[in-house]
Amino acid sequence: MEYRLKKENHDFWVERLKKNQERQVCTNDIAFDDVEDNEILKRIEDDKSILEIGCGNGVLYSKIAQKLKSFDYLGTDFVKDLVDVCSKKSNSDKHNFIQQDMTDITSSSFEKKYDFIISKRAIQNVLEQDLQIQTIENLGSFLKDDGLMVLVESSADAQKRLNLARKKYDLHEIIPPFHNLFFDDERLKNHEFKSIKLVEISPFASDFYYITRLIYARYAKEFLKEKTNYDHPLEKIANSMSENQHTKDFSQIQTYIFKKK
Repeated sequence: MEYRLKKENHDFWVERLKKNQERQVCTNDIAFDDVEDNEILKRIEDDKSILEIGCGNGVLYSKIAQKLKSFDYLGTDFVKDLVDVCSKKSNSDKHNFIQQDMTDITSSSFEKKYDFIISKRAIQNVLEQDLQIQTIENLGSFLKDDGLMVLVESSADAQKRLNLARKKYDLHEIIPPFHNLFFDDERLKNHEFKSIKLVEISPFASDFYYITRLIYARYAKEFLKEKTNYDHPLEKIANSMSENQHTKDFSQIQTYIFKKK
């Protein structure tokens, strides 16, 4: 299905694949990428089936394969170049990758239902809110009755709160990249999905963003007189504190958990 800047979005990821090392194809922040992955890894189990939407170059798949002894897996991405890279990583005939545009998923797209449907900063690449919600709805039809849909995606609401805090200290506004439309939390909460329900929004990264985007950002600007960077000790401290949240309002990336109705 066509949506705004779809071709530009596609070409952006092709260029990322060409120019970056494996761990930096889908993100510039490798340490926090591990925190995001753990949000998914801690919820999946052995001897289950997994559908990953937006598998990228297979970094998360490799971690799943390391954690689980036995599982069925289907990874999808709308960029063929990424799917080709992933296919070389598969070490089981139960693990497959296909090129699939998530906005084209229908009731006949997959042959079975899954115990876990997962995504990591994938659905936010669809630049229309209605289409994002419809995509989640369509994915829900492939969730088993006792399954979980675990979406680690960015929140427009949390980013707004973070920017309001940054404004007080004359820090520049954080703006989403051109290829992302962050989730509207209130709209998701209030939407009446047909086959699934939103049961939890976990602000697992609130402390991380509070420390890195507010405290460290102030420190770098007011005292260090330099730009922030991912290797600074405060970034590492923020990552280490991600398991024990003291704040909840600043999690620009959150976990959205759905179950069958």
